Amino acid sequence: MALVELRDLRQRWPEQSADCLAIAHFALQPGEHLFLHGPSGSGKSTLLSLLAGVLRPSAGEIRFLGERVDHLPAATRDRLRGDHIGYIFQQFNLLPYLSVIDNVLLPCRFSKLRKARALARGAASLQAEAQRLLAHLDLFVADWQKPVSALSVGQQQRVAAARALIGRPELILADEPTSALDAQRQQDFVDLLLREANEAGSSLIFVSHDRRLAAHFGRVQALAEFNSGGAA
Repeated sequence: MALVELRDLRQRWPEQSADCLAIAHFALQPGEHLFLHGPSGSGKSTLLSLLAGVLRPSAGEIRFLGERVDHLPAATRDRLRGDHIGYIFQQFNLLPYLSVIDNVLLPCRFSKLRKARALARGAASLQAEAQRLLAHLDLFVADWQKPVSALSVGQQQRVAAARALIGRPELILADEPTSALDAQRQQDFVDLLLREANEAGSSLIFVSHDRRLAAHFGRVQALAEFNSGGAA
């Protein structure tokens, strides 16, 4: 059974005369890592927002673990996202007034399932699990209690990854997360993210216009290969 499946999905903004996304079929399998590319404005971020339940499609079906979710009310989609999806935003969306550790722990405050899964790894506490992830993502111990606003862009990016990974969500969505980094740091971050996703058993959709990163992924696909809609 596919982790995520789209059928006859269409998305059209109110001011537009044509669909920005028109996807007859798309599926992602459990544990699969997809590098999804396309030019800026092609609809990649819109697709991630639909997969995460932030948006509802204009038409069509979105299924998650076999269950149709596109028709669910917003509050139910929010709970589903909190329980099952880790999201790495292009601008990270970290809370600047919280420490590094507290930013990582946020999903466990909103999801009992993510909290239980984090503790099921054998960690002595949620904080210990957050520390394990930060250490694996090469964040120094001296930085863990700092306000996240005191970190470099590259460090903030890894905090965002740890927040997405904690509690082993089934799906990780990464929206152009390396756009602010130089080439070597981009490669290093992708290696770290894939290693942690593999360890958690999470599927990953990594969106980027930078094709140099594609070699790290088992599946590489252009959005245009399955989207017949126009630009968004």
